[in-house]
Amino acid sequence: KRLAKREPDPLKRSQYNVVQSALKVFINASYGVFGAETFPLYCPPVAEATTALGRYLLTHTLKKAHELGLPVLYGDTDSLFLWNPPREKLEELINWVSRELQVDLDVDKEYRWVAFSGRKKNYVGILEDGRVDAKGIVGKKRNTPEFIKRLVMEAIDLLKKADSVEHLDEAVNELKKVTLSYYEKLKRREVPLDDLVFKVTLTKPLSSYVKNTPQHVKAAKQLQRMGRRVEVGDVICFVKVRGGDGVKAVQLARIDEVDPDKYVEHIKTALEQVLEALGTSFEEVITGMQLL
Repeated sequence: KRLAKREPDPLKRSQYNVVQSALKVFINASYGVFGAETFPLYCPPVAEATTALGRYLLTHTLKKAHELGLPVLYGDTDSLFLWNPPREKLEELINWVSRELQVDLDVDKEYRWVAFSGRKKNYVGILEDGRVDAKGIVGKKRNTPEFIKRLVMEAIDLLKKADSVEHLDEAVNELKKVTLSYYEKLKRREVPLDDLVFKVTLTKPLSSYVKNTPQHVKAAKQLQRMGRRVEVGDVICFVKVRGGDGVKAVQLARIDEVDPDKYVEHIKTALEQVLEALGTSFEEVITGMQLL
């Protein structure tokens, strides 16, 4: 990770990032399997010792930061968020941890501003280079409808404009207005079917789904009943509707069949944690703005 940060060559930097990410997954998985009863070498003390060591390192680093007069805003797993630390104090903390705890600390991110919701792993902020760092925005997956993806991207763009704490309130108010606008378009059924489509790849033959039938499989079976040929590897496009299977293949659906409330829930899921980090909530955005 440190090599990746210092490497000027984009290609080598990318290679270093791939290696460090792979090592992180391998190490995390190695710890996790020792706490899984299905693992042949199942050994709870190994897993417990790993987390105990992590708590020990984090709490002692936290204590030393307080001794140095460094305000700690948040800490999680292997990191501490410090409020505007003087460089010399930060170096002193890093050197102490290296010397006393035999662990290498590094400045991973620097923010122009950051907001916390109070939940674990839930915060949003603007990094020094202008990028948004948001833990809690979950509407960017490939199978997310375009309508919700656009809302998420607009939210990110609005947050980018808040280049300081002073401009944050303005960005939050704009985000509320945009979110309400998307909500109202859904309720008025003004969103085209194509923008409401979920796209999921069929990974198994339809005949193999006996007990559980995922939504994309229900849509695939609808197509099959209409005489369409459906095979493994096909991308199934469906929308969420009222009644029946709860979903419908987009080729068979009408806009008046769409269930807006189901999509409202997806908007809420996509932005709820970020809104909470910014001191508001999805319900407040919808009800509060409507009362104005």
